[in-house]
This record gives sequence, structure tokens and C-alpha cells, in this order.
Amino acid sequence: MHDVDDQTGRQAATPIFAALRPHTSATVTTRRRRWPFVVSGVLLIILVLGVLAGMRARSALAAYRDVRDEVAVLEALQAGDLSSMQADDLRAIEQSLTQLHDDLGRLDAAVTPPVGAGLVERLPMIGPRYTAGKRLIRAVDTLTTAGIATAAIGRETLTAFRATGIRRSPDDTGPTWLDVLMSHQEDLDTILAQVDEARRIRAGIDAAALPASARARLPALDRALDALDPLRLVNDDLPVFATALGAEEPARYLILFQNTAELRLSGGFPGTIALVTFEHGQLASYEFHDIYDLQQAYQAGRTQPITPPYPVAHHFGHEELPIQDATWETDFAAGAARLVEMYRATGWPAINGVVAVTPAVVSDILGLTGPVTVEVDGEPRRIDADNVHDEIERQRYVHGGNETAPSHKAVLALLGRVLIERLTAADRALLLDLIRTMRTAADERDVQVYAVDPRLQAMADEHRWSGRLLPQPGVPTLALNASSLVTTKASRAVHPQVTLTIEPPVNGQRIVTLAADFVHTGDPTADPYYAGYQRWWVEVTLPEGSTRLDSSHEPQPDPDAPNGGSYDLEIFAGETTHFTVRFTMPDSPQLLIRRQPGITPVELTATTQGCQAPVTATLTADLTLDLTTLCR
Repeated sequence: MHDVDDQTGRQAATPIFAALRPHTSATVTTRRRRWPFVVSGVLLIILVLGVLAGMRARSALAAYRDVRDEVAVLEALQAGDLSSMQADDLRAIEQSLTQLHDDLGRLDAAVTPPVGAGLVERLPMIGPRYTAGKRLIRAVDTLTTAGIATAAIGRETLTAFRATGIRRSPDDTGPTWLDVLMSHQEDLDTILAQVDEARRIRAGIDAAALPASARARLPALDRALDALDPLRLVNDDLPVFATALGAEEPARYLILFQNTAELRLSGGFPGTIALVTFEHGQLASYEFHDIYDLQQAYQAGRTQPITPPYPVAHHFGHEELPIQDATWETDFAAGAARLVEMYRATGWPAINGVVAVTPAVVSDILGLTGPVTVEVDGEPRRIDADNVHDEIERQRYVHGGNETAPSHKAVLALLGRVLIERLTAADRALLLDLIRTMRTAADERDVQVYAVDPRLQAMADEHRWSGRLLPQPGVPTLALNASSLVTTKASRAVHPQVTLTIEPPVNGQRIVTLAADFVHTGDPTADPYYAGYQRWWVEVTLPEGSTRLDSSHEPQPDPDAPNGGSYDLEIFAGETTHFTVRFTMPDSPQLLIRRQPGITPVELTATTQGCQAPVTATLTADLTLDLTTLCR
């Protein structure tokens, strides 16, 4: 390569030779002069990045404050009375959730670097905090999206409910609340998927890596997740639930009002009944009847008589089973299934199930609605939560126990009509209180449900609302059930007191002694119809694998007797009848004591040898004993 003259006549070196030439002082000076500009440029870039970071930090802080404020608003709404919320309230929640969603987007954008997010996640100390914060934002945003859709569905449903209520009039043409809810089945599926995703993200958050202010918000997130859990129950069971309320065709139920003064194995004698029909989630019709009206229809239409249980035949003299004794079973679901079969012969409208209620339920409803006044035999009677049973029986007493007196069972029908009319006009808060009350009653077996639809029946069994003899599969169950064998009304005067003495296990077996005292508190000098002699049929169901060793009374020759035997006990006014049965049972960590509906609450004591602090309880619901810690 050669030097070439440039246009000025000076030699110009090729780049290679220029690079090989030794640096002159001028060259060094020129390069030194360039360094300040380079440094200044770098500093300027750093300054710009710092300003940008500061601006992003300010933006993030502003977005965080907006998120915090929106969460505070939503928490305040959640702390309020949700049962009184209207469609406008849900619209406000929907708007707040939408704003929260936007604020979360701003916050997420502000904390995400333009480049190198993956690198930030791998940085020590900073990375875990960044990852935890991003996950928290994503979990809340996912849950917020689900909440927006939930609020919208709730708003539409409430609007329909406000328009048509729970009792549809002929003039109503719009969709009912149930129609609206059913139209959102796919939306509910999506919402639940979002809730599951939010829960999965929440599980992956390292709480220790979050700033204290963010960590303090985790309980609120968990509460929100828990609050949406009932949606899963509604959604999973929605098709069955809708069918039960007549979403596609009318759903009709036979209601048995059990008179606990005339005790039966599954509650009380069903002297008054009602047929209640639902269409599209609304009450369509109801009618009350005397049980003997149903019996007459059954007797006229049945072709094949049913052999009655031993006590019904032996003590009541029935050659065939009357429909009023169809539920003569400790297991209500089994008796109700038999009742449905017998009902088909009556020619009455087809039914979708049977529901039994005790007077305690009517009393609870009166506690919610307040007292009512009904006219009986031309006389106004004020009926409240405390006197409902006495007022119903009062008319029988006035008429000298005459079963044919027209005003006797009509009292309950009159009361039922007034209550139904009052409830159909009730606000949503009262209806929600009613639902809660009915759920508690079902938990305690004062409401028992049998459904023809096996899907609905499976739901009732799962929640233990069907009155099954063995309510919890796999848990050893002990049940003592009684039924009056006389036609008087003194069952409520008998107060059972039961002591279980459970011995320590030996070779995998325990010996248990059940000692029951039936204390008759009736006055021997009072009206024997309400306070006199009782004769009880007592059935003892022992845990599976148990063996009866002996008993104070001889078991009756009952072909359907449970494994603990059936017994005939006499109980006199003012006296106590003692009854014991001793048995072996396989060792188990638990023992479920089943509560019989309708009976005066049993006073239970569970103890073992040398026990200084036995378990005592009043059986208003099933009780599960922990045998591993009994008296320890």
C-alpha cells in the first residue's frame, strides 16, 4: 500500500499505517479532550435513567395509593350488610372493581422495567421482592376480574328479583331471578377458573419477601378468596338446584308438619300436610290438607296393600300400612321413599319430594316474622314463637280431644297460610334470615328432605339433611329412637337422660353401657290426654360391627329390629322408667351420637372408668365424641 496525496497536496496515510504510527503529543491531547465528553455523555445517560426511574417510582407510588384506596372502599362495602344491597350498590362495586383493575394495570406497568425484567428477577435480594410483588399484583388483578363479572351477574339477578319477587303474578312476563342466574352458567364457570388461578398465584407468593405494607394486605386477599368460595357450591349444584325450584317444569313437594306431642321414630305424627309448588324459582301455589284426606285417597286408589311394620300392626291393629305411618322409620329418607310410592296411588298431583318439619321450625319462623293473629272458631288468637305448639293443641283440648273437630288441625293450616303470605311479601334481608334458619334446622334434623331426583337427594345426603340413619359414612353411629304407641299427646312430657359408659379398648374392642332414664314430668292428677301414661317403642341402632350383650328389657320379636334391638317401654306420669343395653363395639377414634328430631332434647353424659370430668351435652344436633381423649 502507498501513501497518496490528498487534494491539499499533503500525504494521507491509509488507515492501517495511520494506526501503526506512533502517537504524537497532538493526538494524545485530542483524545484527552474527548474523554470529558464521553464521561459527560455517560453521566447524562445515567441522569436520564435516574430521572426516568424516579418518574416510574412516582408513578408506581401514585398507582399503589390508588389501589390501596380502592381496596379500602371495597373492604368497607364488604363490611356492610350485604343482605340489604340493591342493584345500584352492586353497580357501584362493579365500578370500583373496574377502577381497581385499571389502577393495578398502571401499578404493574410502573414497576416493570422497560428491559431486563428477567434479569431483575434473578438479582439477589431485589429479585425475590420483585417476583413476590408482581405475583401479588397478578393475583389481585385476576380476582378483581372475577369480581367484576360476579357483581354484574348479581346486579342482573337482583334486578330480576326486585321486578318479580319470589311469587310470580300473572302479569309478570320478564325473566325471574332464577332464569337470569341460569343464563350465566358459562360465566360462572369462567369466574371460578379465575378464582382458582388467583388462589394458585397466591399460594406461590413468598410473603416474607413482600414489603410490610403489602404483606399486611394478604389477609384481605385471603378473605376475598374465601368470600367467593360459595360460588363454587352454587355453580356446581346450580343445575340440580334450579331443577328443584322448577326451572324447566313445576316442582311440587309434600310437606309433613310433624306433631312432636305424638312422637314418631323420625319426628312426629304428620297430622297436617301441604302441597307446595315452585316454578322458575318462585312460589306458584300452596294448599293445606289433613293427613286423613290423603289416606282416603290412597285407600281408594291403592291396588296392593303394604304389610305394616311390627309395632304398627301389633299396637295399632292395622292390617295394612296407612299412608300416615309410611315414615315409620328411624331413617327418614327410607320412609319418605316408601311414602312417595304410596302417594302415587292417591291420584293427587305428582310430587318431586317430601319435606318434614317439626314445630320448632314454625316457632323459629315466627321468631323472624313476629307474632300473627288468626281467627279460630270466631275467636282471634295471637300466636308467637313461644306459644305456637300450645295454641295448635289448644283447639283439640277445647274440643275434648275430638279428632273430627273442624278447628283442630285447621289452626296450623291458618297459621301456615298467614306465614306464607307474609314471607312472600318479605324483603330480601328477611328471606336471607329465613334461609339461614332453615339451614340450621336442617343441620339439626328439624327439617328433613327427601327428593325423587337422585342428584338432589345426593346433595341432601351430602349435607346430612335427609334424616339418614347413618348420616356420616365411615363414622360409627349410635342411635336411640322412640315412638309413642298411644294416641294421647303426652310425648313432650317425657325427658330422656342418657349415660354412656365407654370402657377402654381391649383387643380392639370396647364394652359400652347405654343407660337411659325416661323421666315423665307430667302431673298424674292432670288431664291424662296431655300429661298421662306413655308407652314407647324404642329402637337402638349400634355402631357397625357391634354385638348386644344384654339389656334390662327383652327385645321385641320385630323382624325389622336394628342390631341393638327394639323394646316396648311403659312410662307413667310422675315416674322414671330405667332402660339399659350393654354391647361391644370395635375400637374407633370417634363415635357419632345421632339426635332424634321431635324428642325432648336428650341430656347426654359420656364417661369412662375413673373419669372425673365426663362429657355432658344437650342433644340439639348430632354429637361426635372423640374417644381418644374422652375424660383425659
